[in-house]
Amino acid sequence: MRFRLRRVYSRIRRRTKTLNQGFQVIPLMVLALLLLSLSLSGYYLLFKESGFDHSLAKRLLDQGMPTTARSVVAETTSERFDLASFLHWLTSFNVQDPLSLIVATLPVAPHGVVDMRMWEERPFVFIQELSFAPDPVRPPAAPDIPRDEPIEVPLTGSRVLIYHTHTSENYLGRAVASGQSTQAHYQFRNMADPTITGVMAVGRHLSNALASLGVQTVHESRIHTLPTINSSYSNSEKTVRELLAKQKDFDMVIDLHRDAGVPNPTVVINGREVARVVLVVGTAQNIPLTHPNFQKNLDFAYKIKSVCDAMYPGLMRPVQVHKEARYNQHLHPASVIVELGSVENTLEEALLAAELLASVLVKVL
Repeated sequence: MRFRLRRVYSRIRRRTKTLNQGFQVIPLMVLALLLLSLSLSGYYLLFKESGFDHSLAKRLLDQGMPTTARSVVAETTSERFDLASFLHWLTSFNVQDPLSLIVATLPVAPHGVVDMRMWEERPFVFIQELSFAPDPVRPPAAPDIPRDEPIEVPLTGSRVLIYHTHTSENYLGRAVASGQSTQAHYQFRNMADPTITGVMAVGRHLSNALASLGVQTVHESRIHTLPTINSSYSNSEKTVRELLAKQKDFDMVIDLHRDAGVPNPTVVINGREVARVVLVVGTAQNIPLTHPNFQKNLDFAYKIKSVCDAMYPGLMRPVQVHKEARYNQHLHPASVIVELGSVENTLEEALLAAELLASVLVKVL
């Protein structure tokens, strides 16, 4: 009996000794699991943060930095202040776009690759190549002028800047259900994404129409909705400041958008269904942002509305005035937001409206 107990005791000692050696590996395994969990958590917060609630951080920022936080929240269509936007605002680096880090840090980075897009040249319907008149009815072509021969149009001396704060907006030709507004926005992969969204195509068409009528136009198609749409207005402000610093003689600055949730989004003009247009002016009267000359923007918007009503009744909806935002309009006295069409409109309807708007702006300028 005593011999058996001794054998059992010896066996237990051998197994315990082996187990003690294994205990030395356990802390290393725990440390590895901890590092892995932290890495996954960081990746989730930075790149998969759709389900993360930042409301507390948003309120803290609003209390500590009211001018910054309110301007970001008030001047975007989204109310969620996400971590990627905050990091972008803090460092100007987009953690979701490695190309932006290269462009920002290397002096020899290929900046030109950002603007490489294949634009589709769309034919005019209301503004014809042989008339260049604001009348939407095409006049008969003169028999002695070949149709494919370009006609020199005298420049008016006016200069217009067109850009897009919300470059991701598209036209779907249908209403979007509540809570599914992301369907109407293209998600850009990076700043060099060559995709042309609906609002960018309309901006291009408006630029071409104005050029056809003799107005010198700059169409800036830089992407402003990265890293998220929350940073759009801060991004576009940098763009406008840069462009105005290079060229100070713009007579008008247009931030071209498309609207959503419009009850009657079309009007019939010359037998065609055309998207309706609305001008938006921010006065910043109810927020701590300086905009002392908002009245100039407002008067300019009402002037455009008056001319448009005389030329194309029903095309333009009443001017919208927002006291809780300024929409970067403090940068230029003739700056307006143009909501050209709505998500319920087709792209063709928006393109037709762009041609009519070009005719109106020529009269104004």
